[in-house]
Amino acid sequence: MATFSWVSRAILLATCAVVLVGCDQVRGLLGGGPRPALEKYLTATTAGNLDEAYGHISSQDRQAKTLAEYKSENSDNPFAIILARQTTYEIQDIQVDGANASATAKVTRPDLAGVAKDFFGAAFSAALGGKDSKQLQQQLADKYANQKLPTTTSSETFRLVKESDGWRVFLDWETQKRVSTAMAEAAELRKEKKLHAALAKLDEVLTLKSEMVEAKKQRAEVAKEIADFDRKQSYVDKVKLYDLNARYYETYLEKRVPGVTFKLKNTGDQTLKKVEVTVYFKNANGDVIHEESYHPVWVTKYSISDNKPLKPNYIWQLERGKFYQAKSVPDEWKAGSVSAKITDIEFE
Repeated sequence: MATFSWVSRAILLATCAVVLVGCDQVRGLLGGGPRPALEKYLTATTAGNLDEAYGHISSQDRQAKTLAEYKSENSDNPFAIILARQTTYEIQDIQVDGANASATAKVTRPDLAGVAKDFFGAAFSAALGGKDSKQLQQQLADKYANQKLPTTTSSETFRLVKESDGWRVFLDWETQKRVSTAMAEAAELRKEKKLHAALAKLDEVLTLKSEMVEAKKQRAEVAKEIADFDRKQSYVDKVKLYDLNARYYETYLEKRVPGVTFKLKNTGDQTLKKVEVTVYFKNANGDVIHEESYHPVWVTKYSISDNKPLKPNYIWQLERGKFYQAKSVPDEWKAGSVSAKITDIEFE
């Protein structure tokens, strides 16, 4: 009997333990699961309670961005606050996989296309009136403070992670910062014509964020620029620059005007609508001290003169008696000491 009592007691304790664990799991699903965590975050965000919203963001995100940074990004624009307050979220589905969760929500937010006319009108007025962006934001905020804006609805996905003190919204700010930095670096490299480096930087962005539309668009543009550059490089040797002369000329108004003349011949099989020639002026030691770029061939609808393309086997030269002036050449230039090369071409 004593043995049975001991066994019964053990079974009872084990059963209670299972029940208690089950209660903890149910409590986690009902009160501390990913859904209420996301709801609290979204409610705080739309209400403009940034301190509270920040508290529902993952610790990894908070390491990447301080509360002060978060608030400065979201509280300095009064018009953005109005947009946030007129945004609603309806959580539709949550999938939990261990310590990670994915939530789908229907998001209804102000349709900026509906206020675009006012936005650009205000921006134009602000520019004319000397207003800065802060004044423009406040002007829009004042206008729409008590108006219901037209809305648009879309579906968005939110990620959540389970931490020691509960579920938190994971925004991956660290990756966002890396993407932003890489995009800025790619833009600078592209401006400097370091196209292969820019392409590598955009590939880095797409590794971090494979579906980023702007990065895909810019990558395609840079790839095309590289292809165009390679095509030009392979053809530029077929455009011969010869009979280069540089000296001081005399005009009706001036006695000594630095100038150059040269000829071009297209020995390839492509018609060119633009040829840029850069002339390098040297001093008595042979050092380059100045350069000037000229466009002997440049066919555009804005051409003032009757400019023509340079067809295969055609030769270009200036009208007899004419020369390209180089009035900015320093006095240290040794007359006649120049070199030149073709620095850009465009195909018709």
